[in-house]
Amino acid sequence: MFAKDKIGLALSGGSALGISHIGVLKALEENKIKIDYIAGTSSGSIIAAAFAFGLSFEQMTDVSKKINWINISNFAYSKLGLASNKPLGKLIKEIFGDVKIEDAKIPLAIVATDIEKGQKVVLQKGNLAEALMASSCLPGIYVPIIINEQKLIDGGWSENLPLSVLKKMGADMIIGVNLKKYSLRKVSNVFDVLLNSLAITSSDHHHLKIQEQGADIIIEPNLMNFGYSDFNKTDKLIEAGYQATLSLMPEIKKITENKYKNKKIFFSLPRLVKKIKLYFTK
Repeated sequence: MFAKDKIGLALSGGSALGISHIGVLKALEENKIKIDYIAGTSSGSIIAAAFAFGLSFEQMTDVSKKINWINISNFAYSKLGLASNKPLGKLIKEIFGDVKIEDAKIPLAIVATDIEKGQKVVLQKGNLAEALMASSCLPGIYVPIIINEQKLIDGGWSENLPLSVLKKMGADMIIGVNLKKYSLRKVSNVFDVLLNSLAITSSDHHHLKIQEQGADIIIEPNLMNFGYSDFNKTDKLIEAGYQATLSLMPEIKKITENKYKNKKIFFSLPRLVKKIKLYFTK
């Protein structure tokens, strides 16, 4: 027997658009694409955690329908932000319990940004709720989350699609889910203003980084009819992710099979040489 390639999945941030990741995961599981490592940024980190800790797709859907800007935020008495996302942390603990990242059934990495150093911070150990709060902490809106004496904000400001993280985790094949295929919408609140601003300033740089990091497959759900605040469109967002993944499934399976065959041939060579030596020494 030969070991199959380890598959890593990267889920990008995108606020309500992140709900579409549930559809991606559902399509992968239905087609028996086993995920060995998973990494997420911002809303992608929440879905990544749900999958890594073994929540069912029904549970993920139910949780998504409970989330909106109002119930994950409250007013903060701080110079560093207008609001706090502590209610999000409370919700996470209700769902997962007071657990640590390293307790996940599948190796999990959560990406945040050190606001004082401008550096990416990858969280693979420690309190899950705090890590997800940090990865989803919109700067200027939410008070930064302090972990290991670092003031952390949304991971989208350093690596919105955490492909490089998966390489370091040991993934042989990498699938990225990029939530950039959408149109800028009319803004209805301060969250939309901030997120539209990030999308405008980071779009070209983000796509360049994707090319540099060389994912094997990039899934881009068609989210042209959705906005960052469309938490009330859970079912349609999930369907968008599901259909985008199904459309690429032949390619995903082809790459997976080719990598496995190449690896099988590579690891067969030592055995073949040994058999030849045994034959000629008889």
